[in-house]
Amino acid sequence: MKKQFLAALYAAALLAAACKKDAPDAGLPAATQEGRNTFGCLVDGQAFGPKPPTGINSSSRDPLEASIYRTDVLVSARGGGYVEFALRNAFRPGTYPLGETQTASYGSYIINGISHYTTATYPGTVTLTRIDTVARIAAGTFEFTALDYRSGKTVTVTQGRFDVRLK
Repeated sequence: MKKQFLAALYAAALLAAACKKDAPDAGLPAATQEGRNTFGCLVDGQAFGPKPPTGINSSSRDPLEASIYRTDVLVSARGGGYVEFALRNAFRPGTYPLGETQTASYGSYIINGISHYTTATYPGTVTLTRIDTVARIAAGTFEFTALDYRSGKTVTVTQGRFDVRLK
């Protein structure tokens, strides 16, 4: 009986360790390329995803929006904050750098009126795995570190993934 209990305890410990290893992906959507309108990332290690607005003064904007104008792509998500990235000349799959907002390719995170933006010192990347202007689909991964110019504090956005329909 004691051996069975110890074996069950050992199995439970292994299962718990495996779950903790997978925890960073918990709550993030699968990385797909079919225009499923999914978006997720970790902001300073916490899962972030688009959520519908609530409350009297909530915005009428969709929690996930993506658009393309010529070869410029913009993807933004709202949900307990606001994550956005913009890419200039993103007309084929590949990795695109994020930097200063003046370059038109940047990443940002805004929460409670505090804005964080990528810079030359705090850059990031977006990897487009699919960009289809006929089917109007963009998909890929992203990560960046962004700076609040006023306080000097940064946020780190990791394990980002998106699969969106472009307007």
